[in-house]
Parts: sequence; structure tokens; C-alpha cells
Amino acid sequence: GDQLSPGLHAMPPSRSRVVIIGGNFAGLVAASRLSSDHDVTVVDPRAEFEWTPNIHELLSGVKDREGVVLPRAECVNRYGHTFIEDLVTDIDRDNSTVTTESGHVLPYDACLVAAGSVRTTFGVEGADEHALGFRSVDDAENIARRLDKLATRKRPASVVVVGGGVSGIEAVGEILRRREHGDEYEIHIVEVESDILDEQLDGLASDAAERFASYPVTVHTNAVVKEVTARSVVLESGEKLTADLCIWSAGMTLPGFLRDAGLKQADDQWLPVDETLKCDYADNIFIAGDCAALPAPIRKQAYYAMDMGEVAGDNISRLLEGREPKLFCAKPMPMLISLGDITTWLVVGETAVASPLLAAAKEGVYQATMARLASPHEPLKYSADIFSRAMTATQHLLLPQLTPRKIFLGLTGSRIIF
Repeated sequence: GDQLSPGLHAMPPSRSRVVIIGGNFAGLVAASRLSSDHDVTVVDPRAEFEWTPNIHELLSGVKDREGVVLPRAECVNRYGHTFIEDLVTDIDRDNSTVTTESGHVLPYDACLVAAGSVRTTFGVEGADEHALGFRSVDDAENIARRLDKLATRKRPASVVVVGGGVSGIEAVGEILRRREHGDEYEIHIVEVESDILDEQLDGLASDAAERFASYPVTVHTNAVVKEVTARSVVLESGEKLTADLCIWSAGMTLPGFLRDAGLKQADDQWLPVDETLKCDYADNIFIAGDCAALPAPIRKQAYYAMDMGEVAGDNISRLLEGREPKLFCAKPMPMLISLGDITTWLVVGETAVASPLLAAAKEGVYQATMARLASPHEPLKYSADIFSRAMTATQHLLLPQLTPRKIFLGLTGSRIIF
């Protein structure tokens, strides 16, 4: 009866303990950088990693669930670490422990907070009840099922998309792509700013508006949602839009357990870090991905999260080995935004190129990155090489070709946008 459970003394006490909260882009990449000389545990409430930049393609059936998920446990085990499927409820920065919903208390020598962001409906009346979120694979599958059902109606159903940022516009593109199967919808985009794609270069909004001109798409800018009901979206202006389906693609906030973990000031929206991604309020906690607030803000995007994961993983190793941390430097990356089968935009600095052919480039980045994270048949190094080759190809082969003359000579249906 008094035997110790097997493995209890298997670990030499010298192994440093690392807890990574969140197995998304930043968390998985950080885990892949850490040697199994450390005792590394990745905690996430969901079994599957989700490639969120492509979930819009589930709305049209271009991709299915299998195409955009990876089993987290397999990935983490392959890196030589442990995965726990559980929800973190508390970080105790004074005692350096992480507590989970099912009662695990995980002590750490270093911790990485990479828990991402969750959607917020800003307290808009009826939004949580009647609008479908658009943040996860489950969300996208839900929306696709609703679209299937609405497509069987006699009259075109009315779909209201709240939020005209990248994910909202990509959702609209996939809903329009369904016209190939004869599905017709009236689409309304509601955007609080004076333009859709507000964070992108100015010309993109007008180019999108031109693309939408031949479709039943109405854009409402400077528009605030006052209420969502079972059948409508009511704007502050008093306008009432019929909504057989309301898709909520606006607003991100910190996961609940991080709001009072003592890692920020009350009025901070995100968790502040220094240039090494170290938390401002704890010397052995690093923060990466959506929940981090860098001294110089960057967009909340997967490739930045992966870059941050790489630096955070390396800096945890450096901290545990008593070495100087390295600085995180956000490398400007070309960004691919798709509008269904109508066009794809490649945004490079202050210029964008629009061409349906760029959809292949977006797919290439997706394939390379999934390989980098999964690496099922080769060591991780190999997949990382595929990824860096894809990126190098984008930077060295594709970008130099993007001069207006070459585009107009070589690619049909392409436009340069400034």
C-alpha cells in the first residue's frame, strides 16, 4: 500500500520545469524550441490545434475539419514533452504555480503564457444569444451548417457579418464562393470604423468595394450594433437589418483567467511585455501571441505569434541556463487576404497586389506551416526548413516579381493597389 507510483522518482531534481499555457501558434512553436532536458508541460483545454487563418474556407467546403486541425498531444509528444488537456484557471506568480480546472497544480521555473484571445460582443444586447461567433473550427462548422439550411429557402436568406476586418471579409468571400453551387444570400457587412479592412492600406477597402459591386453585398460603415435579435440586427442609427444569420467577427479580449492574474494594470487590454517578451510583472513569465502587448504594438496574426513563440522558447532556455535573453524583432511579413474565388490580396508594406492566382501562395504558406508544426514523418528541423524555404521563396522569388510592369505583362486579372 505504501509503494510510490511508478515514475515518481524517475526525474532527476535538476530538470527545470516549464509550463506553457496554450497550445496555439506561439505555444507549439515555443515547445518545439525547448529541449527535452527540461520538463516541459503544455496545457490547453482543447485536444486539437486549429489553423485559424484558414477556417473561413470551411464556410464554402473548400476545406474540411481534418484539413485545419492537428492533434496537440501528438505534436507535443513528438517534441519530447507532455500535453495536458485542461483549462488553466489560475496563475500564482508569487509561488510560481499554475492551477487547472481539474485540480492539477503545476509548479514552474519558467512559464509561457500563450493563451491567445477570446471573442467579445462588447455587451451588445442579444449578441451572445443570437449571433454565431467566428473564432474556431467549431464556429466555422456551425456557420456552414446554418448556411446549408438557409440555402434551401425559396428567397435568398439575409446574412449579416458584424466586423469588416480581415476575418469578416474572408468569411464574406467564402459565402459568395457558394454561388458556384447555386447558393444565393443577401449579405450585409457592419463595420464600426469609416472603412472595412480598416487596419490595412487604404486602397484595399475601395478595391474590395469594387469587387463587391456585382454581388448582393451592402457595406455599412461607421455603424454600431445596438442589438441582435433572432431575426435582425439593429444599428444605433435605428436602421434594422434582416438577419436570418448573424456572424460576429468583431472584437477580441483576454481569456478570463488572465484578467486578474496580476500580470497587468486594471486598464491594460493585453499583458505588457518588454522587448524580450518577458512579462512586466514577473521575471520568470514570458508572454507570446495574441495576449501580449509589445512596447511597439503589432497586429495579432499567426505568423507574428509563431515568431514570438520562437523567441519566447529560446529565451526560456536562456533564462534557465543563466544566459542573456534575445530581443524580439517583428519582421514585416507579406500578408495574404483572400476574397473567396474572386481574388486574393498580397499586402507588402504600403502596396498590395490583387490576383486570383495568389490563392496558391496562401495555400502554400498554410501547407508549409502545418508541416512545420506537425512534422509527422521527419524531425521538426525538416519541417522548419520547408517553412523557411517557403518564406524565402516568397521574399526572394515572389516579391521581386511584384513590379507593376511584370504583373501586367505576366498575370491576368491582377491589379496593383496603393
